[in-house]
Amino acid sequence: MRLDDAVTDIAQGLLELIAPTRCGGCELPGVLVCDTCASNVPLIEQGAACPRCGAPEGRAACAECADVDFAFSSARCASLLGAPLSRIVTVYKDGGERRLAIPLAGIAAAAVGAVGQGPHSWVLVPVPASTRAIARRGFDHCERLASALGTACEMPAERVLLRRGGRDQRGLGREQRRANVGDAFVVVGEVPRRALLVDDVVTTGATLDAAARTLLDAGAAEVRAVALARAVGVCPAPSPPAT
Repeated sequence: MRLDDAVTDIAQGLLELIAPTRCGGCELPGVLVCDTCASNVPLIEQGAACPRCGAPEGRAACAECADVDFAFSSARCASLLGAPLSRIVTVYKDGGERRLAIPLAGIAAAAVGAVGQGPHSWVLVPVPASTRAIARRGFDHCERLASALGTACEMPAERVLLRRGGRDQRGLGREQRRANVGDAFVVVGEVPRRALLVDDVVTTGATLDAAARTLLDAGAAEVRAVALARAVGVCPAPSPPAT
């Protein structure tokens, strides 16, 4: 065994003593995602999903996006945001378990296949987190997810967008979400002709829509979207005006 390999093994052993690996879904020791949690992820049947927004059972008539125009031409989500995936995502994003990007990318890969890339070359573009979120977490969770997804699907992943300002989307209604991200993105990299946006969770599609509009305005010919999970029926109604 080479010296550097031995040092790596010792470092990994010490890390396991200090912070042992546990399943992100159920905390079973020794694995990032155990077989039971992996088999219980609420996957979306892609053949029945809405091709516009990725909602389940929306192929024929989708109540989630019927009255909304999106800048992206199609979207697919791999799973519903339900247990155990919801907890795994939380452990990844807010618990600092960055290694979960790889198994999460394995789940999200189904959405990449379903969205239909066609014969042209596509580039994965992560939807960037806010600078405040990156400072709090220590990393950009979507950028890391897109990188792992690119490896899994053998596609290039490029950092093209930067996020500025805006409130946290949690707790906002549909119209509030759209207004909150209306001008939230700026281009910081070369815009691909065909971009496949990557997000972790889609609720109303407002964030993806804003990111897609930014890319199209900057010269992209087409933008599609994929996401790890879809939150359905959880977006609260807009807050009433103050009296």
